[in-house]
Amino acid sequence: MTSLPRPTQKPRPPFWIAALSTKESFENAGRLGHHLMGIPLAGAHMAELLKIYRDAWTAAGHPGRGRVMLAFHMFCADTREKAAAIAREPLNIYLKSIVNAASDWMSGVASKDYPNYQKTIEIISKETYESQVEKGSAWIGTPDDIRKAVAQYDSEVGGFESASLQVNFGMIPYAEAEASMRLFAREVMPHFNH
Repeated sequence: MTSLPRPTQKPRPPFWIAALSTKESFENAGRLGHHLMGIPLAGAHMAELLKIYRDAWTAAGHPGRGRVMLAFHMFCADTREKAAAIAREPLNIYLKSIVNAASDWMSGVASKDYPNYQKTIEIISKETYESQVEKGSAWIGTPDDIRKAVAQYDSEVGGFESASLQVNFGMIPYAEAEASMRLFAREVMPHFNH
């Protein structure tokens, strides 16, 4: 595919390939030597998918092990109860909005280009605030809770290089999202600077 205007940066900017749950998507990104953007909906299955990406990267002869960015919902507060009280309903609303937006796929419409999409939407339809926090897909709580969640998820999946944080999901008010980000920056991020 050709993009316009053509990139002039040398070396060219890296490409990031989005992958959700199919092994082929993860393998393809690694084989082609592109960075990977994922959403950790697969839970423990994400470790297997990231291994497929990294193995394909290595088998294709690319240096290093590639770069993985995963997207997480994040809300940080001074107490676990406050974080849950603010983030629970907005996260549940966000999850429902994804399912509603893809409702045509739930009624049997399918595409050979997205073979597992219907199954993915069915999985998301069962997700809740509690399930997302429990499996580490949402980092919500105190700075200590979030530090532990980050370290645990990183260990469970064999490491990832970047986190893309959704901080005002489901209409969390701006002021509360900003306070959460400042607390996260002050008390969580310094623990992960390499």
